[in-house]
Amino acid sequence: MSGSHAIPGTSIGRPMQREDFSHETATVSLAGESYFFSGPARSYGRVHRGMANQPKLDFDHRTGPDKTAYIILGPDPHFFQCLRYTRGSIAARSKWYSFCYCSELEDYGEISDLYTEHDVERPSFLYLGPNKTFYTRVDDGTEKWELPHEIVRQALQVTSDAVRSAVDSLWLGVGDAWVAQYRDSRFRFDLKGQYANLEPILRQKQDQEVSINALALNVADGKSYVCVFNDGDVVYKAGSARFDGKELEAWCEQNFRFTQRLRFE
Repeated sequence: MSGSHAIPGTSIGRPMQREDFSHETATVSLAGESYFFSGPARSYGRVHRGMANQPKLDFDHRTGPDKTAYIILGPDPHFFQCLRYTRGSIAARSKWYSFCYCSELEDYGEISDLYTEHDVERPSFLYLGPNKTFYTRVDDGTEKWELPHEIVRQALQVTSDAVRSAVDSLWLGVGDAWVAQYRDSRFRFDLKGQYANLEPILRQKQDQEVSINALALNVADGKSYVCVFNDGDVVYKAGSARFDGKELEAWCEQNFRFTQRLRFE
């Protein structure tokens, strides 16, 4: 991790034993004017003020020292980050390190406790929603969430005292909007009138039994989103995040392993 990308916060650093992260999926994250797109080839975005010495971050994982850069943005100033990078000269074998950072951990104490207990670098899934809501899962299937009762009942489809669900991914938006994808690749959603342009597309893909590879609902406005489907369709609306659509399209081409050509809307 270069000095220009140094990020304050609670951190855990350790040498890593493995060097292959190819199984890790690309993720997208939107929070107000901030955004971050994490992938195996390139990760980039504009993060919350105070997260870094410069708000715009860009990691080339193919040639640079930073081998992965996983950032999940919650409402400003909240975030979770895991960086893995090499340190050492070309002549000598590089040492691999992982650094994880969180801000405002007191607002997400259960996440911190879970990751400490399970020695988590990068969780299997994490989404930081509005109003201190969240859903996360670690590698052994253990889940934690802080959600309105309606989302627990309708999205997780469990009772309020349950500790496990059938959810694989749960994306949260403003106004208690949600999209849940299950381990059998089905998904359900209730956008609560938010992200209006996305709803008919989700309904169509649901009818076609298409699953979601990556999704971000902007957690600070009800308009902008990015959604990558496993049939190669990518839909997005930049809204307040103001990311460059063509740059996002190029990033999708680089970071999702589709056999078919991607289609953008």
